[in-house]
Amino acid sequence: MTRILGTTIEAVPDDDRPALLVSDLHVPGDGGPALAALDLALCAAQARAGRLFVLGDLFDCYVSAAQVRRGVFRDVAARFAAAAARGVAVHLLRGNRDFLLGDEFAAASRARLARGGLRLRLGGRETVLLHGDELCRNDLPYQRAKRWLRHPCTRWLLRRLPAGLALRLGERARARSRKVVMSGDQQRFLPTRSALGEVFAAGAELVVFGHIHRHAAGSAAGGCYRVLPAFDADRVGLLADAGGLRPVRFLLDGGELRPVAEPPDPPFPP
Repeated sequence: MTRILGTTIEAVPDDDRPALLVSDLHVPGDGGPALAALDLALCAAQARAGRLFVLGDLFDCYVSAAQVRRGVFRDVAARFAAAAARGVAVHLLRGNRDFLLGDEFAAASRARLARGGLRLRLGGRETVLLHGDELCRNDLPYQRAKRWLRHPCTRWLLRRLPAGLALRLGERARARSRKVVMSGDQQRFLPTRSALGEVFAAGAELVVFGHIHRHAAGSAAGGCYRVLPAFDADRVGLLADAGGLRPVRFLLDGGELRPVAEPPDPPFPP
């Protein structure tokens, strides 16, 4: 176990089965299309892979441990548990919207909830999986807020709130966040080359992340990267098997996957 960019990185045991990677489903309180997107991912994982990696922001908002006992949060946990009973290994990273996911969700869902990021071999390369917010160093207001939001005292208090109050507070925070994202210099929300360089300096050949909701792939700072788009909007993920890694679009029919083209690289600030 190591730390990169302040994030704990856990090693995933070797597993020869193919893997599907998705990120940023943003399942809201009413489920909606995002819940249907999750069903596609689970269906495809059972039919084509055996492993599913969700790289954070599974939920649009998860604050209190009490949420797992109600509504869509309970339903998502049940879907993961049913997939696990069918032999699918679900690995779940926390994101910026659901960083308070805890042991109660892991127990109910039978998902393997990571403390931070994951390290494993994918497509023959040493790979680090992150949500991606730790790469966005120029987003200074978020990085400052992240420090106090994830302080043990803050986490202790938030996770003990009644579910209804937690959801109301979470929605207010999301509304403020949406206003911030729509204003100011959009470059500040992108990963930086220096942050990517630290991941590669730790021995990774490839880093895969989401968070910025832009599909991209390329090389920078001495290694290769792949960025997953928001799955609730694009239905695009990565398939890792003996043929390597390739982006795929999840179709509505029985977990079918269709190859998609790699988009051009996004600009990276220094």
